[in-house]
Formats: sequence, structure tokens, C-alpha cells
Amino acid sequence: MTGDRPFDIRGISFKEFVVFLFEREVAPESNENGEKEYWYYSAEIMFEPREVAAHYLRLFSEPQFLLSQYSKAQLEEGFWALQSPNLECGLQVLLWLEDLPFVIREDCVRSMFHLFERLFSAEPLKTSANMWWDSLCYDWHCGNRSRARGGEDQLMQDVIFETLTKILTLDSVACQMAALHGFGHLFHPSTEQIIGAYIQGKPEIDPELKEYALGAARFAVR
Repeated sequence: MTGDRPFDIRGISFKEFVVFLFEREVAPESNENGEKEYWYYSAEIMFEPREVAAHYLRLFSEPQFLLSQYSKAQLEEGFWALQSPNLECGLQVLLWLEDLPFVIREDCVRSMFHLFERLFSAEPLKTSANMWWDSLCYDWHCGNRSRARGGEDQLMQDVIFETLTKILTLDSVACQMAALHGFGHLFHPSTEQIIGAYIQGKPEIDPELKEYALGAARFAVR
């Protein structure tokens, strides 16, 4: 699929949606600084939120097929697109669309547990899995969202916290690191308690992993 724009993805099937996200040439280095210009940076995308949310729910719940269908480089760029604020139908936009019922957005976030369980635990890719929750949690870190405001700022924070807590139980250090990264930016009041229990349950934990977990508990990760 080319990078022509605008894109109209209203009414497309799940298979077509997967192609839209992942079936692209990997962006080449564009200048002497190694910066890249990705297809979605300035793409105008016409989409129906309920349709896209349904596609995300299916994709995150059963993602294993992606490993045999696309290269690691294509998956890396596709998952970066999903978490980027530049993608108009991406998660940073969709999860805060008030016209989309909160229960649908909540289900989308909860399904991300299976994305880590069934895909990223086997193939964490280069950076997109580790930065996934950084992208979705950083608004609380920088103060764009605050639990003190209540409403969806608190509700979504709780949903993400519960999902990160489940991911932390996976038998995958890469997934645990990604969850800890998210905890470190989410600023949830129960973070120290959850991470303390995580460390206590791993008496032979790698020292570097323990240090990172303690940093996450202090909200001191990058």
C-alpha cells in the first residue's frame, strides 16, 4: 500500500484495516540526521470510530498472525503508528473520543493485555512494545491529565493501571519492562504497592530489573 493521502477507511474490512496499518514499505532514512518522514505524519484519514475500535479489539485480541504476515520492520513501524499522536485514527486520539462510549474504549485498552501476552512476549520488536505504554500514559506524567480532575482522567487511568498489572504477571521480561515503563509515567496512587509486591514475588530478580522497577515506583523512568 502506498503513502498517498487522504485515506478513507470507512467501511473497510478487518483484513483491509490490517493492510492499511502494516503493508507498507519501511520508511527510508530521509536526511543526514537519520530522521524519517512516516506516511501518517500528515495523512488525512476519514474513519468511523466504532469501526476502528472494533478492528483494534480484534487485532489486539488475536495478533499472532502478524508475525508470519509481515516483517519485523513493518510491524515495528505499524505499532509505532498506532501509538503515535500523528495518526488521526490512532490510539492517542481514539481512546479520548467522547462520542465513542467509554466502555468501548475501555475494552480496547483491556484487550492490549493479549497483544502483550500473544505477540510482544514472543517478539517485543525493537522499541515499539517497550514504548507502548509510555505513549499512552505520558499525559499523566506531564500533567495534561490528572486523577484529581476525576471523570475519564481517573477512569482511564484505572483501566490502564489494571491492564499494566496483568501484563506484569506475564513470563516475559520484555513485557514486564514495558509494563514498568508505563507504571513510571501513569502516576497511579497504587503504583508503589503493586511494584513492591512484584519485587517481593521475585527473590532472584535481576538487579538491573529491580532497579528499574524501583525507579518506576518513584515515577522516575524515561
